[in-house]
Amino acid sequence: MNELIAKIEQWAEDRNIIKGSKPIDQAMKLFSEFGELADNVGKGRDCRDDIGDCAVVLIIMCAQIGFDFNDCKDVDFCEGISTKQKVIELMTALSAFAYNCDQYKDARSGLFESMSALKLICTDLGYTLQECVQIAYDDIKDRKGIMHSGLFIKESDPAYQDVLDNIEADKRMASQKRISVNIEDL
Repeated sequence: MNELIAKIEQWAEDRNIIKGSKPIDQAMKLFSEFGELADNVGKGRDCRDDIGDCAVVLIIMCAQIGFDFNDCKDVDFCEGISTKQKVIELMTALSAFAYNCDQYKDARSGLFESMSALKLICTDLGYTLQECVQIAYDDIKDRKGIMHSGLFIKESDPAYQDVLDNIEADKRMASQKRISVNIEDL
């Protein structure tokens, strides 16, 4: 799983998702993925990709706030209830994590509860979390695009090249500012 997490973090870094968006932007994506999960659990459909998508976004959010996803600990959370009830508990935990992303200590418990709920949902449905995350990663790994101002711009979007040019111009401007500050220090 550690190797898979590293691949996801690198995928997100390569597309400027970690630095090009904020945790709140990723929280919106997380809730979208959760909605798909809840819908598919409710309808009794295969939801491995949905579980994996939720985990992928959590991995990205952890990278954004400087939290090592590998430090997640299982907590006693929502055992002995139905799968649908676990999905509701997951919603609460995801909300707590997203809401507290700027407060490391408070975000940890929401993250731990989220991951524990995802694992328990996997167990109920006969999946493993690694299997779900692998399916989600395989689905996204070849997607091309870049995050800019909190929006993911696909390579096929006509604005894609303009966004790349703007990002490059911003990097050059930041570099020039650092150089001018250093020269003034002399």
